[in-house]
Amino acid sequence: MRKITIKLNDKDYFDFLAECVEHGKGSVDELIYEIINYYLIIHRRRFRPNFKQTHFRKLT
Repeated sequence: MRKITIKLNDKDYFDFLAECVEHGKGSVDELIYEIINYYLIIHRRRFRPNFKQTHFRKLT
């Protein structure tokens, strides 16, 4: 597991904390994890190979 460190100034932290409270998250960490997971899901779906049977040639 990797450790990620993010430095925010006080204003940015409190603005982000206000968003966390608005979205019902208990802490800033929870919303950051949710954002990262959302990004990974979108990224993986975008680059998932889409193999269709019609694109394959038959080997004879």
